[in-house]
Amino acid sequence: MWPAYVAIGQRGNKEGPPCFFQHLPRTSSRLRLVRLIFNVGRQAARSVLSHRIGMCWLYAITKYGYVMSLEDIFKAIEDAQRLGFTWFEMEGVGKQLHVVDKNKSEIKRRCDKAGLKITNFVPVLPDMVSQDEEKRRAALADFELGCEVARFLDTQMVEADSYHTPLYVEEPYDISREFSYAYHPPKMRVDAKFDFWQFFDHVLVDSIAKCNDFAADRGLRLCIEPRVWETIPSVWALDHLLRKVNSKNLGVVYETGHFACQRTALVEAAEILGKRIFYVHASDSDYANEDHLELGKGLIDWDTVLLALQKQGFEGVFGLDIGGNPRMQDSLDGMYARSRTYLQDALIRVTKLAA
Repeated sequence: MWPAYVAIGQRGNKEGPPCFFQHLPRTSSRLRLVRLIFNVGRQAARSVLSHRIGMCWLYAITKYGYVMSLEDIFKAIEDAQRLGFTWFEMEGVGKQLHVVDKNKSEIKRRCDKAGLKITNFVPVLPDMVSQDEEKRRAALADFELGCEVARFLDTQMVEADSYHTPLYVEEPYDISREFSYAYHPPKMRVDAKFDFWQFFDHVLVDSIAKCNDFAADRGLRLCIEPRVWETIPSVWALDHLLRKVNSKNLGVVYETGHFACQRTALVEAAEILGKRIFYVHASDSDYANEDHLELGKGLIDWDTVLLALQKQGFEGVFGLDIGGNPRMQDSLDGMYARSRTYLQDALIRVTKLAA
């Protein structure tokens, strides 16, 4: 059973965000949450559990576009506050990372004023897996800068993506143009000289290991997000990468939307990844497309997923990762508010069931 998390203006340990019951034995924290649910009522329990639920950067991308201006970043901070979130995700994309770095003091001031804590900072740098060593070296230097930004912003985790192999003619996630999902298989080519496992071991694994060292040296954990069409899209690819790097500082984003559209059994994904799950991206899915749907509007069995995560001891933040499609733009606020309530109620049901 999970304790409830709240932001209390202090850093927790490296295992996750600050815990409201962190000074009590685990059994006491569990009992207090159960008593809260049974004795005080659903609304009070929702209020406590809301502090485990954050807003992912996909909200801002869907509303303001990709890549965002500094003013749009400020607007996204205001949006997260207005919607009542405590936890907030942020990205620094390509050259924009340097804009974030230059303005990190103002970003932190605004987050502090809004009562927001950054769960996860994501330096988005596709050249980290470039076969051009100079480009890769420059991107890794930028990732190290991103770790410095994350530490300054008082987050405890950074994220790295695996990006794609050089076999793609059409990039699945192209940061040079407006953000959009690849709803069709991107065009690829065959290269007689390309060796996938050489690329995997000597480019991807090497880069992720370096990123992990940059993060660990600054007291940050590193998580990997599986993304459709990229080198690490699936639970088995994640498992293989983590075994290769072999560091307890490295974990994963349990990405319900990306797993589901690949027909991944979410319970089995939790079993395979276990305690290496550092963070959850929560969106619903019809198990057919990469739409990041409002919770309750797809086919995911959330009670079972939450029980599977509970079994693995997951006590981190759930980031609502809804949006990505222009048609969702006008209804984002309602989708995030309803999804938070849906997840709160599911957490209450699961807590009662486990009790």
